Amino acid sequence: MSAAMKSIYATISNHVQMVGYREIVEAHGRARGLAGFVFNDVDGSVKVMASGLEPVLNEFIHDLKIIRPDTAIETKEIKEDIRLPSPFGKIAIDDVLEYMARFDKGIGILTEHTAILKDQNSTLTEHTALLKDQSSTLTEHTALLKDQSSTLTEHTALLKDQSSTLTEHT
Repeated sequence: MSAAMKSIYATISNHVQMVGYREIVEAHGRARGLAGFVFNDVDGSVKVMASGLEPVLNEFIHDLKIIRPDTAIETKEIKEDIRLPSPFGKIAIDDVLEYMARFDKGIGILTEHTAILKDQNSTLTEHTALLKDQSSTLTEHTALLKDQSSTLTEHTALLKDQSSTLTEHT
């Protein structure tokens, strides 16, 4: 006996906005060969209408629960015989608004990161100045050490001369 065709209406809520959830639902609906569509509702939930073989629909809903266990999925069987579009897709009426909201969020993040980078740049500029000062000090110390080395070489030569002279006198 073959599996029966079934149609469902599902409401998915909790953490489904601004995370690409409709694309996830669309991809799984297409992968399972279902007919239907997914869309954002004004209440912040994602709605799904899908039809296909009953076991395939059950696997589809199971997939969605596994992928995002933090969501709540409520399904209702549609008793009427309706023809849903195939292949499974998303209704994208609000995509422009969603893109604008994502851009606004991104602009806020970029503004924060720009401020952080400016602060880090200021710190790096300070550190560069300190390193230049240290380099200058090290150059001075190197010159002093060379002078001391030269003086020590002269003193060593004088001590050798004096040692020689003392050896001769003894």
